[in-house]
Amino acid sequence: MTDANDTPPAERATDGRLLPGHSVRSHGMSHGASRAERVAAYVEPHIKDVLDKAIDLAKKGDPQSMRLILERFAPLAKQDAERVAIPGFAEAKTLQEKADAVIAAAATGHCTAEAAARLLAVLRDYAQTITASDHERRLQAIEEGRVARVIEGSATTDDDPESVA
Repeated sequence: MTDANDTPPAERATDGRLLPGHSVRSHGMSHGASRAERVAAYVEPHIKDVLDKAIDLAKKGDPQSMRLILERFAPLAKQDAERVAIPGFAEAKTLQEKADAVIAAAATGHCTAEAAARLLAVLRDYAQTITASDHERRLQAIEEGRVARVIEGSATTDDDPESVA
């Protein structure tokens, strides 16, 4: 008896275990074209006719054909990254001052609102990175302090606030 992939059944010992060199797994992915490849090959000779028909229907006012043609074959171009110069950004010393400079630039028209939003998102991500790094540094200092006290033989308890700091 064979399965759908024409793989002979695995031989087993009398106790039910597989014999050496036998497996119940298939021999991998089946060879040949996938379903998507077969459909693409079937449709390929008719693409020009289908597109011509969709364009004709779109010209006649069919809204679904219009949307299909516009979305698939004439998509809107993505906006390129805008180069902006924010007055006061380089001189700002804190993240708050940098954010204020970006907001002021957007308010006065030095950059678009979208560019300002992207810059503020970068500042927010940078602030989160700084905070995470600071927390990691502090935690490492606390852990090193506790290890040092245990090694010195003067293990402390958490009841004494002076012992943790």
